Amino acid sequence: MRRYYIYLIVWGLFLIALSFIPGREALPQKFPLDKVLHAVAFGYLGYLSARSLGWWGLLIALVFGAASEFLQFLAPQRNVAVLDLAANEAGIVAGFFIGFARRRRALRAG
Repeated sequence: MRRYYIYLIVWGLFLIALSFIPGREALPQKFPLDKVLHAVAFGYLGYLSARSLGWWGLLIALVFGAASEFLQFLAPQRNVAVLDLAANEAGIVAGFFIGFARRRRALRAG
């Protein structure tokens, strides 16, 4: 389980870096690929949080996901988007429960 702490820290730093890259004008899309990418990226954060921190990981990851979205107003050409926040949080919850189930299975197996 210790390795998941390292993965969690590295992935969190990676997400912070991505959150503060200056934005570019969004192109109109028929399919919101951006929201899928948010859900997947933050889903992995939720997964790692569950594997390393257990139930506290859910709270920490949800706060991290919200903070990373709300703090984007500090980056040039970035803004806060409610749908991005929703995708972040939905991904975290889904990833967390997948990770938590795998954590329980690993602990039972010894």
